[in-house]
Amino acid sequence: MIVEVQSQTTNNIEIEKIIEGFLNEFDLTQSPIEVSFRALLPMLRKTDRHSHLIHTYPAKLLLHIPYFFLNNNCFSKPGDIVLDPFCGTGTVLLEAILANRNAVGADANPLAQLIARVKVRTYSKPDLTRFLDEIVTNISSKNQSNLPKVVNLKFWFNESTINNLLQILGSINKIEVEEIRDFFLVCFSNLVKKVSYADPRISVPVRLNANRYEENSANYQLVSKRLKDLESINPLEKFLAICNENIKRVTEQSAFLQHNNFQSNASIISHDARNLTENLSSKNKQPNETIDLVITSPPYAGAQKYIRSSSLSLGWLGLASSEELRNLDKNNIGRENYTKAERTLAPTNIIECDQLIEKIKEINPLRAHIVSNYINEMQLALGESIRVLKKTGYLIIIIGNNKVCGYEFNTQHYLTEYIISLGLTLKLKLIDDIKSYGLMTKRNKTADIISREYILIFQK
Repeated sequence: MIVEVQSQTTNNIEIEKIIEGFLNEFDLTQSPIEVSFRALLPMLRKTDRHSHLIHTYPAKLLLHIPYFFLNNNCFSKPGDIVLDPFCGTGTVLLEAILANRNAVGADANPLAQLIARVKVRTYSKPDLTRFLDEIVTNISSKNQSNLPKVVNLKFWFNESTINNLLQILGSINKIEVEEIRDFFLVCFSNLVKKVSYADPRISVPVRLNANRYEENSANYQLVSKRLKDLESINPLEKFLAICNENIKRVTEQSAFLQHNNFQSNASIISHDARNLTENLSSKNKQPNETIDLVITSPPYAGAQKYIRSSSLSLGWLGLASSEELRNLDKNNIGRENYTKAERTLAPTNIIECDQLIEKIKEINPLRAHIVSNYINEMQLALGESIRVLKKTGYLIIIIGNNKVCGYEFNTQHYLTEYIISLGLTLKLKLIDDIKSYGLMTKRNKTADIISREYILIFQK
């Protein structure tokens, strides 16, 4: 059954009734329910909602999903603490504070952490516009930052653009107020790829090359024009446009929170979903059973190269040098790059999963190691989230299956089996087709496109 609601508004009471219907149906049938979250929440068709679009990022979670599960009292209440252990740029964190919940998150990518922190802060328009004026006033060739540690810097940027970016960054870094400086660093980061030779249509940096296309074809002309425009592009002009758009977003969001008298807040507490700490600077573990609700969309096995996608910004912002990128990638669950010494096939102790991994190993030992290690690392991460979840609290996980070497790798089934083994109960299973190409990614010749997501709701 595909559930759709055609009304133009869906309030909290209506959402609670829909959820109650889902729970009752699943309790009777134990069969997945097909649902279109876009149809359930038609009023969210405008994607530029609050600060969600202050920065691009690959494979963002559809905001409709956390909105649906947070704007009711079925799984949490106002003032509760929501955790996203794979928070990325903070889609769940932002929707949590907009629903008057507190939120904490973890992510291995320092760029994602920076964006998420900015998205959930409160800003005033007079402050931001005043500091923007100061940035412009202080731009000078004498205030340049040091040359960024970006791999093949001059392969990605022309000399004039590099100089302009250095001057803008140098002026931003003179701001002493951390929250304000972070805001403009996010705007600067969003500028970096826009003025580079990287193809804007591809998440990982790939240099534009008109010769990849037939001469005089539409793509050839488009890329040729883009390359020509980059020779005379004005980075400051683009930076100001990005800043003004983002100032509007964050200050309207702040006004919304103040108007509703929401006292909710959000923060990043850890670099690693497998080790949830009290805060980023602490080695102390997050105490047991302190979280009311977990909502997360973990990475797929080899689906997105998050660190590589962020590499230009990470280098320009000084968050990771070219040498440090490899170590950052190693901390990402679902990565593809392993040295030969690392390729040891550890059992997942999920019988069906291990049997399939053995079949994959016969075709491609590396792919077998990737998915085996992914499931083992996901077990550690999910175990950690369940540790901090309160008794009777809910865990909502959004995940999809994919094909590996021609076999369907039933990720949602394997993770469900593991979570149930830890004592949780599966309360509801929904399926939503992915309509956004942001999550549809073909990883290699032996993989297939992820096209459906399972939304799994467990109770502790």
